[in-house]
Amino acid sequence: MKHTDFAKTLTRFLSDYLPSQRNVSSNTIRSYRDTFKQVLMYFDLEQKIKPEHLSFEKIKAEEIREFLLWLEKTRNVGINTRNQRLAAIHSFYRYTQSEHPENILECQRILGIPFKKREKKTIEFLSQECLKYIFEQPDTNRKKGRRDLAIMVTLYDTGARVQELIDLKTRDVRLTKPATITLTGKGNKRRSVPIMEKTRELLENYMMENSLLENGKQGHPLFYNSNRRPFTRPGITYILEKYLKQAKESYPEVLFTDRLHPHMIRHTKAMHLLEAGINLIYIRDLLGHVNVTTTEIYLRANTETKRKALESAYMEVVPQDIPVWDEDTDLLEWLREFCK
Repeated sequence: MKHTDFAKTLTRFLSDYLPSQRNVSSNTIRSYRDTFKQVLMYFDLEQKIKPEHLSFEKIKAEEIREFLLWLEKTRNVGINTRNQRLAAIHSFYRYTQSEHPENILECQRILGIPFKKREKKTIEFLSQECLKYIFEQPDTNRKKGRRDLAIMVTLYDTGARVQELIDLKTRDVRLTKPATITLTGKGNKRRSVPIMEKTRELLENYMMENSLLENGKQGHPLFYNSNRRPFTRPGITYILEKYLKQAKESYPEVLFTDRLHPHMIRHTKAMHLLEAGINLIYIRDLLGHVNVTTTEIYLRANTETKRKALESAYMEVVPQDIPVWDEDTDLLEWLREFCK
């Protein structure tokens, strides 16, 4: 079978360009792969073009717009997912225009398809009180409870993304002072994050109990499930939701969030650092953001910091000896006294 230009280019894009030249993570490659699986499905189901017959000549900007509409209407995806799929397509066509300059006009038309505007949601995070109550829930008399507590405390103390936590190996943990954990973030960028003494003790006990400090275990996953395989994102989310539910039952008078996902723990860490007066640059480095403007979302969300800043800059502009209304029922007289 003769391979189409689209098939050859997509293969090189996913198997060579992204991992070798762009050095993107395997998660990003999987996300891009899933995008083009849906593109192929759309052309197969809606345009009646089989994947083996799909070429650049048959993929125009109009078809990409129709594909995005199909995602929203038929696949019921949200705006965020729709924009993620478009970002993957943009990346592919930026690569394509250098590989196939004869198609540069159509590539640029596709690159001109705009992202859909979406409402920016407020950042959800836990108060220190709520977080404390959740951390109280694991039964530390049981091995699984001690493991779950170690997972949650590590997730919070490092401000890690959930995938960064899942990817941790025992060699990434330094228990000697200064105790640190090395996280591998987006683009395989590594950063060392200091951990507090209580977290260090918790991790040391957990690793000793599970024989993770022995020689030959350096490449073993730090946190793993009952099948001795690394946790998945749903697995970590299940643990958090489980203890959130228990905390709600134990403290019905406390106002907890409706749900708890791993990224909310990351938001919580950032907000708590901001409330403690930590410089935004340090928070950026801890979270592994490339640009401080990404970290500024927490500054915009932190109403308490705004209130304190306004209070510190507040200047008394209204005299303290304003007559009280009740002291004089004559409106005209009160107005005269007000501006003296």
